[in-house]
Amino acid sequence: MNYTFRDPNKLTMTYTGLLPGKKGKVIHVSFERKTDNGTDYAEIQLPSRKVLNSKGFDEGELAQLQLYLKGQEKDIIRNAKQINHDLIYKL
Repeated sequence: MNYTFRDPNKLTMTYTGLLPGKKGKVIHVSFERKTDNGTDYAEIQLPSRKVLNSKGFDEGELAQLQLYLKGQEKDIIRNAKQINHDLIYKL
């Protein structure tokens, strides 16, 4: 499967620190892109890579985002832990 994003250079990814979930800690990853009609977004939870919310992304694009997260998961988790660490020591 090979999917192509519309305007891939305009895609923004942000994520939270570690959050409490039902089965352990989770991270919420958000993808956004500006369009002529507003903003498309997708929110995906790690480590399950479950799509929690989306608007404007088609199924193929969501699958590609999940695949991207699979490859970047270790780095995102490491960075999310650092976010938590920084917040604790800045309060």
